[in-house]
Amino acid sequence: LDKFASRAQTKDFVALHRAHAIQQAVHDRVEEFLVAVCLSFVRKQLADIDKLRVWGEKKTKGQHLPSFSSSPLSYVTKIVEHLYSLMEQLEQGGEEEGGEEESAFMQFWLARITGGVVNLYVEAILSIPVLSPSGRTQLSTDMQYLTSVLSTLGASSLHRLEDLLKLVEATDDGFAAACVAVSSLDRGAIDRIARKRHPQA
Repeated sequence: LDKFASRAQTKDFVALHRAHAIQQAVHDRVEEFLVAVCLSFVRKQLADIDKLRVWGEKKTKGQHLPSFSSSPLSYVTKIVEHLYSLMEQLEQGGEEEGGEEESAFMQFWLARITGGVVNLYVEAILSIPVLSPSGRTQLSTDMQYLTSVLSTLGASSLHRLEDLLKLVEATDDGFAAACVAVSSLDRGAIDRIARKRHPQA
């Protein structure tokens, strides 16, 4: 023990300790890079959703039916397809681990990826400039679909998306109560949704 204590004071021992820290830093950077690669497709699909006309469409007398529908838009279905594709690849990678390590491997990467999807989608929604009643109907459909899939995949960080959905779906009379009921969104996000619902207020 005395020899080990003496060795701990030497330059070589310190270098070994630093090598471990450097190795961990490299490991963390590789993980961040892999998550970024997995999310690059999601970023691409969300890049221009704020420009979609459907969000601001208003149904007026004599006007053709608006383009919103009861089905999710293509940007959401493509994200879901991408997530299932990633799931298959993770399962293949997890099989190499086996047993409890396989389960831990899956849980770790699914949490990182689904958490990233939630954050990207929340920010994309907040970038939409205006939400008419029909636009909110379409967005609600999109959000419900993606939230359901993320939940099926075991995502554990859906609170922000679920609270945002409450604000999107709330009626005008019930919006104030919905604002009080959400706990995972800050005041800035709530105000932004309020302005989108009533841009001229």
